[in-house]
Amino acid sequence: MKLYIELKGASGAVYRYKLAEDADPRTTIAGNFVYIDAKGAVLFAGETNNLIGATARWPEAQTRHGASALYTRLNVSGASRAEEHTDLVTALDPVMNRDA
Repeated sequence: MKLYIELKGASGAVYRYKLAEDADPRTTIAGNFVYIDAKGAVLFAGETNNLIGATARWPEAQTRHGASALYTRLNVSGASRAEEHTDLVTALDPVMNRDA
């Protein structure tokens, strides 16, 4: 897996995400996160006040959708996190966001 990936939102903005080794964010900072499959498709996009919570749906993502990597992006501002989340979900239509 690549150390960094860039995702383009519906607005045209590009967001850079960093690989969380072993699918462990290792931080309690707020941010956005995505689950990716082996082909690089975004399966789920989320935002949280504590990135440790980014693993909440990880087991489901692995078993049902073949998730192979978790990427995070630190983003302390709640408004910015929500805007980025909406932008990415609109552009990428992740399968797990449809049934969330």
